[in-house]
Order: sequence, then structure tokens, then C-alpha cells
Amino acid sequence: MPGAVTRALRRIGPRLVIFHAIVGEAGASLRGRRMQAALSAFGIATGIAAVVLLVSIVSGIHRYALENIGSAGGNVIQVGTMSDRSTKDPRGFPVTLRASDVDAVLAGTDFYERASAENFANGLVRTPQRSAQGATMRGMTGDGFSVLNLNIARGRLLLDSEYANGSRVAVLGADLAQALFAQEPALGQTILFGDWPFVVVGVLDWVGDPEGGLRSFQDEIVYVPFRACAAAFRGNDIAGTLRLQLKDPSAGEAAVAATKAVLDRERRRRGETSGDFRLTNTVEQMRLFTEILTAIKVLVGLVGGIGLFVGAVGVANVLLVSVRERTQEIGVRRAIGATRRAVFLGFLIEALAITLAGGLVGITIAFALTKIAVFIPQVPPGARPHISIVTAVTAVALLALVGIVAGVGPARRAARVFPAEALRAE
Repeated sequence: MPGAVTRALRRIGPRLVIFHAIVGEAGASLRGRRMQAALSAFGIATGIAAVVLLVSIVSGIHRYALENIGSAGGNVIQVGTMSDRSTKDPRGFPVTLRASDVDAVLAGTDFYERASAENFANGLVRTPQRSAQGATMRGMTGDGFSVLNLNIARGRLLLDSEYANGSRVAVLGADLAQALFAQEPALGQTILFGDWPFVVVGVLDWVGDPEGGLRSFQDEIVYVPFRACAAAFRGNDIAGTLRLQLKDPSAGEAAVAATKAVLDRERRRRGETSGDFRLTNTVEQMRLFTEILTAIKVLVGLVGGIGLFVGAVGVANVLLVSVRERTQEIGVRRAIGATRRAVFLGFLIEALAITLAGGLVGITIAFALTKIAVFIPQVPPGARPHISIVTAVTAVALLALVGIVAGVGPARRAARVFPAEALRAE
């Protein structure tokens, strides 16, 4: 075994020396043509910066849209109401949603795993030390946290008895808890929403990513029992939204039709003749939106690829000029023992060095521009450009490919130079 290792080192050692010499000669050549190399690298930097920045903008919009669409929870049919601007029956009652509609839908269909009714209130929430303007209270029936895929970080979720009795207890979103209590413990404290006191029994885990700049409005909500919100602010059991979680996401269309039939039956029973129900399949929304943005990303990549192609042509042009200018040098190297492979590798390394250096500068520029977006108030925090690891790795791989494509032609031309003819060249 030691003998095999020694033989392997003897084979590898000279190759490393030759490779080091090739890299050194490539570096010396680039230093001798700094301006040409810098201009070629600038073209590559511009192209890759455009590609990475445009893809990061689309990615930011994608994350923001999916976060908002997905706020209804995963695999969910969301039900709301829409009123008629005019009606043939001016005495007709407008359509409403009730908490009891959840039980009717679950009993009348077999598409859903769980469901929740919600109502809302907006106002000032405060503690003796701090307050938050324009806060939202979300009243929920049982299973609401499961449907919305919300997880507890500290304390507990609401109990069945608290849902049934309409107890004035609350679970806070992570952002609101931080705003109201900072580093103080929130559990057991009393908050005032309007003039109504609620005891904090839990704090949720973050839905958004505060460190990554991705905010979620669900982190800023007070969650209470449906009946508590109704008693304090609405005075009835009318719901603003129903959320119905599908057992099978592919059964969305059939579930929407069956749910609409059940709700129409309930509205007729209540004598509601004005308006209609609005059912939204969030699964289908997310799928369609993802397909659209994926197509936009591909289009952006193709448009940006034009810039990279132009940069690659510039690199190839610089190397072809270099081959003509260094014909005698190449002939001397060939005459003293340099192989065609060594000459080929030297020019290929030059092409890779130009493209990768320009590409890294371009990625750095794109990254800096994404950070500038933080200071643009019109851009929502969650929609700010985001350069993912996948985007960066893909960009580097694309740069390597561009470098190889740009360098192969000039490198092959240099490798075909005959020493005798090169030495006779003027």
C-alpha cells in the first residue's frame, strides 16, 4: 500500500507542477491585457447582474403572493359573501354566513377534514405600558388554528370550553406579542381591545420570517373564541369567512360544487334572497400563480441570457485577438515542449477567469441592489427581491458554461498553431 501511494504521488506531482505553470501563464497574460479583460468581464457582470436581479424580483413577488394566498391555510376552500348591487326583491334579506354553516357543510359533504368559521374586529389594543393601533381581532370556532396551520410557541391554544362559552381569552401573533410586551412575559397578562379585557393564554410561533424581511399579517393578530368576538363587537353569530380544509386537494372542484349546494339550502331556510356566496379554491390559486411566475422566470432567464451571450462573444473576441498577438509566444512554448493540451487549457482558464470574475462582480451588484430595496417604502417587505442559494448556484454554473463556450474556440485555435510557422510569423 505505501508503494502504491508513492507511485500515485509521483504521477500526480508533475501534473500539478504543469497545471500550476499553466495557471501562472494565464494570469500573466490577463495582467498584460488588463483593460481588454476588464471590459469583457464588465459585459459578463452586466448580463449576470440583470439575470440574477430580475429572477430575484420575480422570486420576491412569488413569495409574497403565496404567503398571502396561503394565509387561508393549506388545501382550503375559503367561503365569503358578495352582495347584489340591485335585486328584484327589494325586501329580500342579504345572504350571510353563520357559524352553524360549518356544521351543515361537514354533515352534508364528505370532502373536508376540518373547518372553521371566523369573524373580525379592528381597533386599538393596549396594555398599561404599550399600545398597537389598527390591530385585528380574529374570532374563530374550534379547529381554526389547525386549518390556518398556526403553531403555539409559548403557553397554549384555546380550549373547547372557551370556544363554547365565549371566554375572553386570547392568543397573540408573534409580532403583536413583541410589540405589546417586548421582552416581558405575555402569558397571564391582560390586554384591552377597545374597552374589552382579554387574558393572554398563548403566543404563536412566527408565520413570517422577520430576519429575512418576509412579514405576515397573521403575526399581528389577536386570536379569540368566535363567540367572544361576536359578543363584544358584532352582537350576532354572523361570520365573515368560512375555511374548509380538504381531505384531498385534487377534489377541489367537486368540493366547491357540493359546498355551494349546502350553503344555498341553508340560505333558503333562513329566507336570504339577496347576494351570493364566493368560494375560493386556494389550492388552484396557488397552482395557477406558481405556473405563471415560473413561466415569467423562464422568460426573464431567456432575456437575460441574451446579455450573457453578448458578453460571451466579447470574451471570445478578446481571446481570438490574443491568439493572433501571441502567435510567436505560442510557437516558442510549443517548440520547447508545451503540448497542445497545455496551450488549450491555458486559454480555457483565461476565459473562465474572465467570466467568473465578471459574474461574481455581477452577483455582488445584484445582491447590493436587493438590499437597497429595503429602503423603498412602496415595496411590501415580503415582496422585496430575494436571491436564493439555488439562484446563486445556478448563476455560477451558467457562468462556467459561458466561459467554456467562449473559450473553447480560441483555445482550440491556439492549440493548432504549428511551432515552425509561428516562429516565422512577424
